[in-house]
Amino acid sequence: MSKIKRIAGFVKGSYLNLIPSTYRQDASELTTLYKWLLIGLLIRLAFMPFTVYYPDLLAVYWRSSWIAYGRGVYNISGADLIIHYFHAFFLWIFKPLMPYFNTILNDPKMGSATTWRMFQTFGMHPYVFRTLFLFKVPYLIFDLGCAFLFLRLFKDRKRGSAAFKFWMVNPIVIFATYIAARYESVVIFFVLLSLYFAKNNQWRKSALCLGGSIIIRFYPFFFLPLFIILRGKKWLKALEFAFLALVPYVFLLFLAHSFQRAGEVLGEVKLYNVDYLLRMNFSLVGLDVIFIFVAVYMVILLSLATYSEYSYEKLWKSMFVVMLLFFATCHFHVHYFMWLIPLLTLQVVEDKRFTRLFIVQVLCFVVYSWQWNRHFFGYLFTPLNFPYFAWGVPNPLDIVARFYSYTRTLGIARSIFSAVCIWMIYLVVREAFTKKGEAR
Repeated sequence: MSKIKRIAGFVKGSYLNLIPSTYRQDASELTTLYKWLLIGLLIRLAFMPFTVYYPDLLAVYWRSSWIAYGRGVYNISGADLIIHYFHAFFLWIFKPLMPYFNTILNDPKMGSATTWRMFQTFGMHPYVFRTLFLFKVPYLIFDLGCAFLFLRLFKDRKRGSAAFKFWMVNPIVIFATYIAARYESVVIFFVLLSLYFAKNNQWRKSALCLGGSIIIRFYPFFFLPLFIILRGKKWLKALEFAFLALVPYVFLLFLAHSFQRAGEVLGEVKLYNVDYLLRMNFSLVGLDVIFIFVAVYMVILLSLATYSEYSYEKLWKSMFVVMLLFFATCHFHVHYFMWLIPLLTLQVVEDKRFTRLFIVQVLCFVVYSWQWNRHFFGYLFTPLNFPYFAWGVPNPLDIVARFYSYTRTLGIARSIFSAVCIWMIYLVVREAFTKKGEAR
């Protein structure tokens, strides 16, 4: 019993150290945080052992196992080295807990691709639930890190507590992290950490954290010009920030070069998801084309450079607008939607109208996800009963098609989703101009 008490005391002490002192001074506030942490954890733990997104989750751990189990990195893209080393590190830690790993995912006979045979072997393995739980533990660590960072981003306890609650029970956070099982929480943690350091005028740390997020996912690169512009009018400070933000990228180049993958890192901008930015466009004459995202993004940069002085609020709100622009005009995979949530959390705490708008987005998002067919309406729960969930569960689009065109159904849902994003942009921009007018 004494050991259990010591362990419980250590866990409680570690948890309290994550909470700023201003929250610990209020017993009722601390109890509220405990309650919502517990609710959020129970929801997360309920999904962690049972859902598998084929092929993405298996693919990233399959390739990472080549590093953890000493098979090399020769078939891993140079641009993906960091995130695969991240997963390999946890696989190495989990080795004693997964002595069966060669039979569930590391079988050399399976080849270099995540095939249906691999999926079937994994889904029907007797240790599939333990494996899925362990696979998602790294995401849980960074997900909770994001939640606690919100407490430090707000001086006002009520706002910080509201942000904590919104994050802990957010359906998109839970879906992207524990159902689709993607590593978005890792990227978001570094983006939020960058904002935290910027708020406290620790610009060097902010730049390094932002650079760290960029080498994991490409989208934080669009935040870099915002940081540089709002960093200040002194060009030396702007150059210093840009240089430090690119240090992690240089490190990635060095690492990739050692594995003869440097060319893939340099060509990262050619990745197919970057092409999503260019899909919405107007063709004028011949090769004369206007890309909507690029044009509006430049308007945002020019307006900030012309009219704005630095403030923490302007920084995160401009990031929020850029993300809303992305989701309004670009195709995106379902787990990408989580990129918006940390910035939406900051906005929701300030303006409750955005909560209602977010609910509309979620409803449209559910329909939007149907285009991934059985990957989200069958395969997800194959560990529970592989034959039934792999072949027996109908696709919602097949049901919809009996009554109406499924392509139009998807299009209508996506149109409403984009309209809500545009309306959110309008509300944020209108508020900025209103405050500017009042300041005058």
